[in-house]
Amino acid sequence: MSEELLDKINLVSEYLKDFTNFIELENFRPFLLFTLTSQVPSNILAQIGLGGTKEIINLPYNPIFKIYYQKINLISAGSLIIYVKTDPISNNFILEKDDSIIKNYLNPNEVSLAFRGKEKFLLPKISDCSAFNDDRKNKINIKIDDLFHSLESFLAVSEPNLLFVIDAKNISDPDLIFTFNLMPEMPSRLDQKVLKIDVFLDKDHKTKDKTYLKREEDYTINYLQDIKEVGHAELYKSSFSLILHVKSLNEP
Repeated sequence: MSEELLDKINLVSEYLKDFTNFIELENFRPFLLFTLTSQVPSNILAQIGLGGTKEIINLPYNPIFKIYYQKINLISAGSLIIYVKTDPISNNFILEKDDSIIKNYLNPNEVSLAFRGKEKFLLPKISDCSAFNDDRKNKINIKIDDLFHSLESFLAVSEPNLLFVIDAKNISDPDLIFTFNLMPEMPSRLDQKVLKIDVFLDKDHKTKDKTYLKREEDYTINYLQDIKEVGHAELYKSSFSLILHVKSLNEP
């Protein structure tokens, strides 16, 4: 293995050395966008059956840890928990999609793109206990499946709806952009958890403060803070990826 490639792999491993199944997002808005993106059929969550009916969008809340979370059951690595620390957004059990609370977090264009019918939100109160059943000594073994050398290559090959970003602490270091590769891989040992990822190291920090990537028909990339009004023709000729900046990899 070339020294340059090994250095990149070691750097990715350093970014993810504390990963234990939990990803904390920065605030409720990206968490809500993450949940809504899960309704898209080709999305990571829908591929593994999370989300229930298209008319019901679940926003589980753990009142003990004070987090909204989504739980993804992985084939060989236990459960992945995406969460955000916040007080409850409402005391109601049901929120309609046009509720003013939802409009506090989504702009009109995002609302029109996210909803197609009479969707509503359910806010169940649940404490997930699966983490307490895991052997804490049995750490996840993260394996890099593909390391891309340009973001254009990443988007063209993987076509991700979601991109997680760990922003570098130092401007001289690259940001880590990654997605989870859900192709199953049987671990070499029965007590081993294996999770594969695809990665790109962004030395130019192009996703900083951005919410979306828009890949044009000619594979050029636009970095967006918001989605402005999008016509149907533009949707067919472009693809969008939601950028999720990781606040921490800590257990809540």
